[in-house]
Order: sequence, then structure tokens, then C-alpha cells
Amino acid sequence: MPTSPSSRRRLGLGFKLALFILTSTTLIFAAAFAYNYQCSRQLILKNVEESARNLAHDSVQRMETVFAGVGRIPTFLAFTLDESFPDISELKEFLRDFLNAVPEVFGSTVAFEPYAFDRRTRFFAPYYYKDKDGLGFTVLGGEDYDYFLLDWYLIPKELNRPMWSEPYFDEGGGNVLMTTLSVPFHRGESKTFAGVVTADISLDWLKTLVAKISVYNSGYAFLLSKNGVFVAHPEKRYLMRESVFSLAESIASPELREIGRAMVRGREGFARLPEAFTGKPAWVYYAPVPSTGWSMGIIVPEAELFADLHSLSRDILTIGIAGFVILFAVIAAISIRITRPLRTLAEKTTEIAKGNLDVDLPAVRGTDEVCELSRSFQDMRNALKDYIANLTETTKAKERMESELKIAKNIQMSFLPKRFPPFPDIGRFDLHAALAPARE
Repeated sequence: MPTSPSSRRRLGLGFKLALFILTSTTLIFAAAFAYNYQCSRQLILKNVEESARNLAHDSVQRMETVFAGVGRIPTFLAFTLDESFPDISELKEFLRDFLNAVPEVFGSTVAFEPYAFDRRTRFFAPYYYKDKDGLGFTVLGGEDYDYFLLDWYLIPKELNRPMWSEPYFDEGGGNVLMTTLSVPFHRGESKTFAGVVTADISLDWLKTLVAKISVYNSGYAFLLSKNGVFVAHPEKRYLMRESVFSLAESIASPELREIGRAMVRGREGFARLPEAFTGKPAWVYYAPVPSTGWSMGIIVPEAELFADLHSLSRDILTIGIAGFVILFAVIAAISIRITRPLRTLAEKTTEIAKGNLDVDLPAVRGTDEVCELSRSFQDMRNALKDYIANLTETTKAKERMESELKIAKNIQMSFLPKRFPPFPDIGRFDLHAALAPARE
């Protein structure tokens, strides 16, 4: 029983052709798009890392230049004090000139060991600082301000080398957030520790310097102390209250903790920040500030980092979709052009299969495979018609001959006697006969 045409056309040639071409094209396009996206992403990351590195190095170099300039005068004064102690007026004049010469310095003092400057005075630390009216002056030291126990004095004394302190609020002194460079000086041939020369830098200056660093639209920079405490950051609630480790603990982020460890260890690198740190995906480039042991980080928002790539990807996808639509239309047109004569030919051959050899096959023009197939069906139909016609003629001739032979046989049989043997009373002989009728 022939299969019905409807069941054969469920997955027609046109559908299969379109499915195969579109699927292959989609896979090729998807592979090329993914490869291009990944390569572009890596290239952008590489370029941004290089730009962030240059920006970080430039910012650190500016800070280092300031810190180095700040450190020269206290170092020179400490060298002078190693030789001899000036009188109080010379010391004050030197401190005033220092503050007027270096605008980044907020305040400066020469803090002496107990009874080192004056045998009658335990605390002696003349301190000049900047205020809204110019320069202010005070003498540090007393029961309420025992500078011998403060980090900016005690640590350089113990380590016997210049040190930048951790940021702190100098209550009772400058009364601002600051960091202090302390340069120890000595007395006598035995080089006995005699005190420190300091230079204070207000964190407002550092925050202003760091705030000027911007990356894209919302990128920013921040500064960590040696212990990971935020010295400068756009979020004021972090300043001197939070460290990178406390934030890592609060958001349960081992990635941020590892970045913090690398920063306080003075390493340099480029890493992806956890989303909880900035509220959105971002990257950070960090570099050390050698003179202070601090570390600077530059935040690059991922959305802005890859904005051009995403825009280009959307354009490519739009072009790709438009190309798929055009390709689908072309494939559909080609499929219809190819399958329409095949469908018509299939319908006609179904009629031929039912025995209707007089059905008209579609006229064809051209030399392609479909035309060749149609001509072959025409030749087959004509050959079948000729064969059936010849077979009909042969059958008719054979039937006519058989009829004539049957008539001749009947005539022959009619010649034979109806009674046998013809002479039953005569026994002297036997009579035998054979009849061979005419055959084809």
C-alpha cells in the first residue's frame, strides 16, 4: 500500500535543507562570536590593566615625590641635631620656615627625650601647625599628652630609623587626622637616642590627592595603611573606622581578604573584586607606596570596563539576527524553487502508481538535477505506456490464435468416428489411432 503524501511531507526537503543550513550557520556564528568576545575581553582587560598600572604608578610617584620632599628637611635637621642642639629661638625659626616652604606639611615638631634639651624640663616638643589664621604654636607634652608613649615617637625610637606612622587623630596636638614622619636624632659620641624630628601630613591633603584619581565614570582610588586601614576612600564611613580585612569579614569574602593581604605585603597586581565590596562587579589594580608602606588601589567598574565591548556585541548580534532573517528568506526561496517541481512530480507519480499513465507531467526547462529527474519520469512513463500497449497487442494476438486453434481442434475431432472400436464383431485385427491436434 503506497504511503500517503501527507505523511511523507511532514519533514520535507525544504525544511531539512533550511534546518541544516541555519543550524550549521548558527553554530559557526556562535563559535566565532564567543571566540571574538573572549579575545576582545582579554585584550580589554590587558589594556585596562596597563592603563591602571600607569595611573597607579603615576599617582604613587606623585605621593612619593611629596613624601621624599617632606622627609628631606626633617632628615637634615636630625643630622644637625646630632652635632649640637640650637637654642629655642633658632629651633622655632627652623620649624616655621619648614612649614612655610612645604605646603603639604601640616605641622612639625622636635620632640626631645626627658631632660635632654633642658635638665629641668621632662617634656619639650615645640610644635608649629597650620590653622585658618596662619601658623599656630604649642609645646607638646604633659600628663594629658605623654608623647613618649605615642607611636610616632616610640616606634622610631625602638627601631632607630625614620618611620611613617599609621594614620591617627592627633588629639591634644594638631587635632586633625594625620600621618607623621619621625626621624630619630642622637647625642654625643655614643649616639644615644635624644628625640625625633617630625613632619605631619594631614589626611585631608591625601584624600584630596586620591579623590582626583578617576577611572571611567564611577571608578575611583583608595589608600590603605600598613595594617589595611582605609586612609582615603570616597566612602567617609570607612575612613579610619574600617580595614579591608574587617570588610572582608563582614561580607564573608576570602577573595577580598587575599587581595588585602597582598596589598599590605607590598605586592602589586590586578584582580577581580567580589561584587559585595562595591555593590557591582569591578576590578582593582593595587600598587605599594614604598616610603610609607601603604598601598593604593584603583577600582575599575566592570560594566564601564566592558561597555564598548557589550555595545559592539549587541551590534554584532543585531547584524547576525538580520543576516539570519535574510538567510532564512533566501533558503526559503531556494527551497520553494527546488521542492515545488519535486512536489508536483511526486503528486503526478502517485497518479502513475495508480495506473493513470495519461497524466500530464510538469513541463521542465533547464539542465539541473530536478529537470533531469522530471525528464527521466517522462521517459519512464512513455516506456511504460509503450510496454503496456505492446503487451496488450501481444495478448490479443495470442488470444486470437488460441481461439483459431480451438476451432481447428474441434473440426479435427469431428472427423473421428464416435464409436470405437468401429468393428466390434471382427476380431482378426486390432485398430489403433492417434490424433495430434494443431498447436501454436
